[in-house]
Amino acid sequence: MPHDRTLLYAGHEFTVEHLRSHAKEEPGWSGPYALESRRIIFPVGRTMLDLRWGGSTWQVDGLTAMHLADAMVYQLRPATHATRRSLVVSRHRPSRADDAAPAFCLLSPRSLYRVHAAQHRLRAGDGGTVAIASLVDELGTSRRQSPLTGAVARARRLLAETADRDTRLSLHELADSVSRSPFHLARSFRHETGLSLHQYRQHLRLASAMERLADGDADLAGIAHDLGFCSQSHLGAVFRREVGVTLGEARRVLAGSSKSGNSSARI
Repeated sequence: MPHDRTLLYAGHEFTVEHLRSHAKEEPGWSGPYALESRRIIFPVGRTMLDLRWGGSTWQVDGLTAMHLADAMVYQLRPATHATRRSLVVSRHRPSRADDAAPAFCLLSPRSLYRVHAAQHRLRAGDGGTVAIASLVDELGTSRRQSPLTGAVARARRLLAETADRDTRLSLHELADSVSRSPFHLARSFRHETGLSLHQYRQHLRLASAMERLADGDADLAGIAHDLGFCSQSHLGAVFRREVGVTLGEARRVLAGSSKSGNSSARI
């Protein structure tokens, strides 16, 4: 997967870059990647991919932060042709022994908003490093995801693919699609992810809203309609409850965060 990198910050403790990953024409497993230093990768876009390390595979969506270890060798497989965007924090100090394996954590909407806001501040040259360091430290205490297999993995992929459509799968339709009963799927999903099916879909929709605000979309009513909310006020109420700020404040804070005066390098 070719990448465009934009350097946002370079300091003694860590470096922060914005990364745009471009899927190949025929999505499949990439060649092996080898890391020189550990990285924490925060999502700032919605697209899904799979990551394979050793004999395990993880699903990485628009809510998943990844902590990748020193000298880790892994492969990626994009789920779609869409460009994936991430905020990459490279740590310069040696890893601890318990950092030898990758870690994957689902971010709450509040934490995801903090990622977007920190990226905006870094692009504007107005700080943001304290927020990034806090988010990195927070991952150390977050619930870690196990490799997903079977019905839960299939359900999670379907939800990620349909979360930002105004016509969504019902629980019964989703359960039928993965050949499970609604009760069994709901129980297994919560056990493996820590979220209910409704919470997971709601968080994905809020991630979509944040991405559009960060891209400069000021049409709040249009965002609400496109994401399947019954009105702008409905989206606003959910957004404020889950994110902790109003839609208007988020639009003001994130406006222009997709612009950058920094140069990018293609690798």
